[in-house]
Amino acid sequence: MERWQELNEVLAIVVTFNRKDLLMECINNLSSSKSQCDVLIVDNASTDGTSEAVKRFENASNIHYVNTGENLGGAGGYNFALKYGYQLNYKYFWLMDDDTMVQQDALGKLTETAKELDEDFGFLCNYARFTDGTASKMNIPTLAKNWLGTVPEMDNVLKVEKASFVGFFVPKKIVGKYGLPIKDFFVWADDSDYSQRISMNENCYIVMDSLVIHKMKSNADANFKAFLAEETDRMDRYFYSFRNRFFVARKKGRKTLLLYILKLMAFTLLTPWKTKRNKLRKEKIVLRGFSKGIWFNPKVEMVSDENQ
Repeated sequence: MERWQELNEVLAIVVTFNRKDLLMECINNLSSSKSQCDVLIVDNASTDGTSEAVKRFENASNIHYVNTGENLGGAGGYNFALKYGYQLNYKYFWLMDDDTMVQQDALGKLTETAKELDEDFGFLCNYARFTDGTASKMNIPTLAKNWLGTVPEMDNVLKVEKASFVGFFVPKKIVGKYGLPIKDFFVWADDSDYSQRISMNENCYIVMDSLVIHKMKSNADANFKAFLAEETDRMDRYFYSFRNRFFVARKKGRKTLLLYILKLMAFTLLTPWKTKRNKLRKEKIVLRGFSKGIWFNPKVEMVSDENQ
């Protein structure tokens, strides 16, 4: 693999696919951050000229570009990136999508919090906002059941059990302990599964004053309602959402799985009444995700440092 000189203790990982303009803005924001980090751009074989666009950073010693050679999806991209980055000498990895715009002191707030916690955490996550300043619905973390009073001397953190990869700060030692995101997810729920895998045994937190902007087209979650409203070819991608979330529910136990099955059944019955077009196509997507989810059993890939 390519080697480079690690200039900082944090490696920001940006996974991208065919969104070069957003990617350029993302990298520019990282470059102007008050606290510096090295950057790894992982390109899922974009066809929009991304590889040419990133050449403007070729003289920046802290920005590095890797092309996967094929579209691995977001899940595969983060799996690839963490496996790649693990062979380098970084203390932390900071994961984000290419439409994540970090605020100038976002990284500084994370590293300060890490030190205040004496490095005793599984992951930290940024507070993600939409472009209008409201909370980004897709990235609202799930608070832990015992979130109240867990760190009474710190008023900027809340304990969480689930978070997204739009500003996900994880120590290298935790990646070594819990492995990589599951690449077989392709898209959706890989971050839910990974964050919950870690938070089952580690204290994890959202840092409320560490802000990023999630520059999506609209402030909407990828839920049932969004699927019903979808009328483009993107609707087929929701198969991965239904299948992957079925797997995640299975892992959490019978009660969670039963609730998810009931939701899917109700959703299947309501689809013809709640959508105007592509009714049969949408029902098939739900049922396919349901049936594949029953048998979907991907394995967690562990990682080791070849340099130790």
